[in-house]
Amino acid sequence: MTRPAGCPGHARRCGEAGAKRAWWAAWPAAIAWVAIGLGALLAAGCGSRSETEEADAKPVVSVRVQPLEVRDFDDVVVAQGQWRSAGDLPVAAPFAAVVESLGPRVGDSVRPGERIGWLVTRESRAALKGAELLALEARDAESRAEAGRALELARRDVVRVPLIAPAGGVVTRRSVEPGGDVAESGEILVLVPSGAMVFEAHVPARDVRRLQAGQRAVIVDENGPQREAAVRRVLPLAGASDQTTLVWLAPVAGGGPPAIDRFGTATITVGAPRRAVAVPDSAVVEDDLTGATRIAVVTARSQAVWVTATLGATAPGFREIRAPALPAGTRVIVDGQHGLPDSTAVTIAR
Repeated sequence: MTRPAGCPGHARRCGEAGAKRAWWAAWPAAIAWVAIGLGALLAAGCGSRSETEEADAKPVVSVRVQPLEVRDFDDVVVAQGQWRSAGDLPVAAPFAAVVESLGPRVGDSVRPGERIGWLVTRESRAALKGAELLALEARDAESRAEAGRALELARRDVVRVPLIAPAGGVVTRRSVEPGGDVAESGEILVLVPSGAMVFEAHVPARDVRRLQAGQRAVIVDENGPQREAAVRRVLPLAGASDQTTLVWLAPVAGGGPPAIDRFGTATITVGAPRRAVAVPDSAVVEDDLTGATRIAVVTARSQAVWVTATLGATAPGFREIRAPALPAGTRVIVDGQHGLPDSTAVTIAR
């Protein structure tokens, strides 16, 4: 028998069926939410590991290295400078005169006792000029004859005196040209005597105490020959531009005179040769502002560590390390160190 639609049993069964249908309908959505949650957790976990790995990873720079080695160094002081005159010698007129001729020019060398020109006394030159004017103004035969006799007499009475170089040296200035008047004791030209030519070296203050008169040196000019020299004296003066101590060196060997004001480099021997730990020139980095020198040392952990170094003597391609006391065999970077931060991980390029 069919129950009416409104009976209690039918209603209960209908409610249970609806609940089951609702639960099955909600199940896919619940599964989707669980999947989304698990995915978020997994993504968060992976992101943390990735960020940690990125934080732990450090850049590795490829560099070239070379070990420190022991080399022989000359115990020398190297200084820049230029050729100067330690005392000019003016050549003056012994009396009021006219310069008739003057041979040497600036830069020429003269020998002691060499005749370098001729002077004419001012009085005899004036008498000659007067006779020449008188001859020009003569209008008749008698006056012309008289002017001729006066001119001949004036020419015969001209007093010419040779100008002699008082010492050998190099001409650095000509104050009067031929035909010019010069007063008594007036300057005609200026010589730098051969013994007064010195190389004025600018020596750093830290090296001055090692210098003394008589020490041997070698001076190399710009585009010029190498010259043997010796320390003449250490001046109690400081260079106005760089506050270095001025040292005079005098050439001791023959050869042509150096050019005044020409720049060069002096290498002064201050002691016997010695053996010391050397660093390649290419490993040294100098601060343009402070002048400090540094080298990048590669540690056992393959890190580049910057070390401030005090350098000494030089040898072809190398510099002596005075401080710190690094042992021979220490690896230093010779290529790739510029701009490298301290403690950077490095790999050695082959």
